[in-house]
Amino acid sequence: MQKQSLSNQAMREIISMIADGSYGVGERLPAERALCEHLGISRGTLRKALEGLEKLGVVSIRANSGVYVNSLADAKLTQRFLPPEFDSVRLEDIIRARKAIEIPACCLACERIDDRSLDNLEHLVGQMEEAIEDDLASFLKHDMLFHQAIVNASQNPVLARAFEAIYEYHRFSSVFTSQRQGEERIASDYHTHLVAALRKRDASLCQRIMSEHLDHMQKYNSPAKGRTNNRKKKERA
Repeated sequence: MQKQSLSNQAMREIISMIADGSYGVGERLPAERALCEHLGISRGTLRKALEGLEKLGVVSIRANSGVYVNSLADAKLTQRFLPPEFDSVRLEDIIRARKAIEIPACCLACERIDDRSLDNLEHLVGQMEEAIEDDLASFLKHDMLFHQAIVNASQNPVLARAFEAIYEYHRFSSVFTSQRQGEERIASDYHTHLVAALRKRDASLCQRIMSEHLDHMQKYNSPAKGRTNNRKKKERA
């Protein structure tokens, strides 16, 4: 296995530890040596994985201090778009909000999208395909851009604004649902089918594919719920 692929695997393992509540918001991850031993990787591979997670906003690396799990409340969103605390938000809540925005946007895009925008969507899928094997951070970045491009193609400013309002929730849901090997390929296939349906101007097909794509993500537990449950277990102990 290539070094970059080992780094990708380490990213997934750390994401999984955060998602299942092992490490909550603001908590420091174990020291490099302990993490390396736990994951069975070298320090170089671990550092590459942590740098990728920092780019995704999952952790913050603080010099001479350690690596800390980030809170969504630290994101640069105006307060009116945020709940009182992120722990009250479930993955199911995020998916429902995305459905309310992205499914109608998909249908409108079938009527209004131009060839240039379709070509851009295909380019983004190509970027995702290139990143599947060895660059999880890049894959998730282009995944986000793809969904944003579809909403923008609807040419509905209200839907576009609504999508911007939940952008950080979307980003975190994408990160936490990427913990299982093979999910990138499944997501990429959904995106390929969406572009094909858009080219056919088939709004009904677009709606079905987008709905199935988002439904597929709901098999994961909410990271917030996992953290809360983990805290309760610690309190009972």
